[in-house]
Amino acid sequence: MRKLTSFLAAILSFVVCLGGVSPALAQQAPQPASRGITTLYVTPEQQVEGVKVYGNILKYDVAIPNPDLSADLPDNVKDFPAAYQPMLEQGRQNNGINGSFTEGWFDFQAASAVTPGTNTLFTIDAPLNGRIYTVVAGKPSSQCPLKIEETAIAFFDNVGAAESKANELDANGYLVYVSPSDNLTIKAFSQLFYDQDTGKKKTNSACFLVSGATEKVTTDFQQIFPLLPRQLQQPAREAPFQYFPRTGNFIYLVNARKTLTPG
Repeated sequence: MRKLTSFLAAILSFVVCLGGVSPALAQQAPQPASRGITTLYVTPEQQVEGVKVYGNILKYDVAIPNPDLSADLPDNVKDFPAAYQPMLEQGRQNNGINGSFTEGWFDFQAASAVTPGTNTLFTIDAPLNGRIYTVVAGKPSSQCPLKIEETAIAFFDNVGAAESKANELDANGYLVYVSPSDNLTIKAFSQLFYDQDTGKKKTNSACFLVSGATEKVTTDFQQIFPLLPRQLQQPAREAPFQYFPRTGNFIYLVNARKTLTPG
């Protein structure tokens, strides 16, 4: 169960766990400072090295790419929510609202950008006493083997807006890996790890691992554009940033989070 616990901890670093607490009340609870990162790579080999640096050296919780958890999961999809929900509850007790950060680091230099000047390295900070909430979703072009034609990442300064975006992406056929909704997180990973016809756990890892390979990345900063560096604010206000591979067919993405300690 160690891999399962580790992976769920990583996902919980992003998932906003509200449970029976209203968003307004939950947002008032003290929460630790944290940093979310999204980095793009040209090759899978570079991505592997990036995962090693973020996960092993810098001690981030890496959510994407996700590890092979199949050995630790229940055999039937009907048992998956019951196995997953206690981890969500534990995350709620330990951390209050997750799925958010106070610092964001982004490195989009390895991709070609539709909007000139947006394939760059930059950081953002949440407003004073505030947090930024993230939705991350992938639109599959093939379920088995799993191929992602677009990874959509959107940023908000309140839980409600993030939840609405997550529901919109889900309705449009995206797998919502990270969102304010427990139900959407469970839905996405149950679709990934289990055959939807038989309800049985998939055995071919090519059909359930989110490798981070994607044909296109769309990052939507429109709701928080004033937080971006000055030169990016107007482009971010006008439209989401879109990225395509510099070479080959895929961009290779790493998404991770780390709780920051004072000092």
